[in-house]
Amino acid sequence: MPSKPRRVTQREIAEIAGVSQTTVSVVLNDRDGKNVRIPAETRARVKQAIEELTYVADPAARRLAGMDNQIIGLFTYEPALSPESMDFYGPLLNGLERAAEQVGWDLLFFTSSPVENGTRSLFHRKTRLRLTDGCVLLGQQMVASELERLVAEQFPFVCIGRRDETAAAVPYVAIDYITPANELMDQAAAGGHQQALYVHRGTDTPTARDRRIAVEAASAEGRLSFLLVGEERIPELPRLAQATGATVILGEDAFLTEDVVHSLTAGGISVPDEISVAALAEVRGHRVEGRALAGFHVPRERLAAEALDLLQLLISTEPSEWHTLEIRRLLLAEVRSSETIVPRKAQA
Repeated sequence: MPSKPRRVTQREIAEIAGVSQTTVSVVLNDRDGKNVRIPAETRARVKQAIEELTYVADPAARRLAGMDNQIIGLFTYEPALSPESMDFYGPLLNGLERAAEQVGWDLLFFTSSPVENGTRSLFHRKTRLRLTDGCVLLGQQMVASELERLVAEQFPFVCIGRRDETAAAVPYVAIDYITPANELMDQAAAGGHQQALYVHRGTDTPTARDRRIAVEAASAEGRLSFLLVGEERIPELPRLAQATGATVILGEDAFLTEDVVHSLTAGGISVPDEISVAALAEVRGHRVEGRALAGFHVPRERLAAEALDLLQLLISTEPSEWHTLEIRRLLLAEVRSSETIVPRKAQA
């Protein structure tokens, strides 16, 4: 059983930062740096030492560390508010906002950590993690070492999305994509489809792997025979479909599936009359050839609410008791398949 983190002293912080204990006390109590003249570099060293030691010993330090503030941090490893990402993040952020409002907590959106090489660092020196009581993490890919550090420090956090970057006991709330993917493929098989293509982005994320596992299992079991196709080969789809006899094409996400449809129609293939299509992902608002795209309705607002509920549970429970909690929750997506998956036409 993990032990409760030891509370360290200002003297220990002073030793690590290479300053006097008085300087540590001044930095803790003069948080905005306007009242006492201490060099910025010295302040930075003290705050870095505090962060490394997770110091929560006296009231001033507790405020700096974010204890009992009723503030929840919100951290996204990728940009969340760009037009490209709002389709994914928008409902999650909306759900978190509503859930936080219901329990009377504030959300602190971490934006000071810059995006470098397509991702952010949770422990960047500018991230105000210690101002919060806990944190919700979002991202297609997360940094294993940061998740491990949060677990080791017993800092309350919850990831939205299944995590397998590390063997550490990472709390998460996620969507079970394998079960609805199997249901969608079984419906296609029941409609007489035998040969299929799966168009994917080639990413190595937990959800991408789940989809591939479901597709490969269906092919191995003979329910549908799949050829896996990378997104770079979308222009070749009319030829590939003809060569393989594929009558149904599944895409990893709705935007990719729309690109699939454009390629097929440009090649003179009618969708869904000649080839049915679907996305193994959220499809709300996506239409092809005037029809609602087949795929999933993911309960993202409920996902966000469950994440905040689990985080509240962690915050209100002593870390020494976390091992008794169910820290991983899976929710099911609802299959919507009627409009762009149609029965296979009999060969003339």
